[in-house]
Amino acid sequence: MELVEKRPKLVSFRALAFHGENKGPANGSESWTIQLTQNIEVGLAVPTVAGGTLQAVVKISLIAEATNDGKQDKKATFSAEYEAKFDYPAEVKEAEAVSLIEPEPYQYVLVAQAFPLAMTHFRREMQAMGFDARQLPLGI
Repeated sequence: MELVEKRPKLVSFRALAFHGENKGPANGSESWTIQLTQNIEVGLAVPTVAGGTLQAVVKISLIAEATNDGKQDKKATFSAEYEAKFDYPAEVKEAEAVSLIEPEPYQYVLVAQAFPLAMTHFRREMQAMGFDARQLPLGI
């Protein structure tokens, strides 16, 4: 039960950037192959002001490149960056937070909360640009 009381709470999730290019027609009749690359970083943000809140931070970078199966010269590219911040309870000290955030299963719990939010936004933005992104995963 002690770990649950010290678990950080998701307080902020935001899209930092999104860029996409899809200059092909959006008629939905062509087959595309999507290559998705993800980079996920987990870290600890220590406040510089006395009495500030310790935060666990998850940064997610997604890059998708799609190639038309019939015409290899037709490509669509999309990239985005996301950030999730988790506040630790006030009683958690820096040394304790460092020891908590080091194990991979603990990091996975943080990423598992942020990743579906990032992928939902990423897919929605791709669809807004005329690209069918339903085949991309929502989970890790």
